[in-house]
Amino acid sequence: MNKEKIKKLKVIYYPYKAIKNVVLKIIFHFQSAISLNNISRNIKCVKKKINLGEVLNVVFVIQYIPGWNKLVPIYDKMRADDRFNPIIVCVPMNIQNHLLMDDKANDTYEYFINNGYSVINALNEDGSWYSLAQLKPDYLFHSRPYDLTMPICYSSRKVAKYALICNVLYGASFTKDMQSVTLNKEYFTNVYCYFSVDQGETDYYKKRFYVGFKKNITKCFPYGAIGLEQMLACRVDERTTNHNKTVIWTPRWSTDSLVGGSNFFNYKKLIFDFARNNPDVLFIIRPHPLMFSNFVKTGEMSQADVDELKQFCKSESNIELDEEKEYSKEFWNSDILITDVSSIVPEYFITGKPIIYCHSNIDFHYSEAADAIVKSCYETSNSDELMKYLSCLLRGEDTKKSQREAVVNQYYSDVANNSKHIINALINME
Repeated sequence: MNKEKIKKLKVIYYPYKAIKNVVLKIIFHFQSAISLNNISRNIKCVKKKINLGEVLNVVFVIQYIPGWNKLVPIYDKMRADDRFNPIIVCVPMNIQNHLLMDDKANDTYEYFINNGYSVINALNEDGSWYSLAQLKPDYLFHSRPYDLTMPICYSSRKVAKYALICNVLYGASFTKDMQSVTLNKEYFTNVYCYFSVDQGETDYYKKRFYVGFKKNITKCFPYGAIGLEQMLACRVDERTTNHNKTVIWTPRWSTDSLVGGSNFFNYKKLIFDFARNNPDVLFIIRPHPLMFSNFVKTGEMSQADVDELKQFCKSESNIELDEEKEYSKEFWNSDILITDVSSIVPEYFITGKPIIYCHSNIDFHYSEAADAIVKSCYETSNSDELMKYLSCLLRGEDTKKSQREAVVNQYYSDVANNSKHIINALINME
């Protein structure tokens, strides 16, 4: 393309971009105004119920099972509190752009039923969606803040018309880069109260959604590190393995420069070879739930490659592939974590066990607490460093233990009370 054509395109593009940005801002402020009116109206209704001593209906719309541990402490406390009536509604996982990809399956519902919960199936037998409005919810929690993964009738914009939406993030925003994605405007414009992980995230949230705070309608409290509370509550020591040590490896799901940082392909052979040469050490590979499907989608692996890897893990006596939903007991019953950037890092960190943190070629911008955590890990950028730290830790040489304890005391000393603080915030509305 010659310079003259490029010049003409720029003349068209830059004004278009400027106009588009203005239009988007107008739309956002218009939607914010509607949402704030809904929230304000719902606040009055809930306050009235609280003042009259009526029971509050709290609906948990659960779709992403690995994120349930971020809500279960709140749910359990509400079940034991006469002021609340907590209800679980299970939504199928496989929804894209509001559309259900499989019109029969609801693995979420089956999971909760099999684990002894009394729950509601969001998917009716005729393929329609259960009406949340008929539950007359006062508060509502979604397990993930992404409207496109929900049917339209369960989206934040629709729900905010009759309930106050609250949110505890399904995973920690470990980097500032992740915050802009997870704390997206489409969903959180309709949220009444967000429970952030720490004060730094509270400040970010209030700045991003300043209109609601300026009008004293929306709220944000730093009580959202529920995953850490749940991890502490699930502390166990009931190992069933005959191996001397257990190492967990949690590679990230994507190598994409925007959301990635996965070292799966960099360290796969290295870790597998090390495992085969150290039969007394159990290696548990726990990939992100999206990893294999994403690598097949991007062409970085074929389905045959995935099947071959899974078969390899089955054939080895000290290599396990773990794709279960729950992981807290496994974390407590392990000795070392090898990980890429991930929201589960703080959850493992709270156990006090050592972490080998694998950097990538992506320059992440960590939050204040995350930066302190990373510096308390054994940081690696190549194979030699990974093997050096792994060998030292397997020998019991853990020189950063006291540093980790100091970070836990500084940032997470009160996480065991987070769900209690949330309950109080919902009852004592201002």
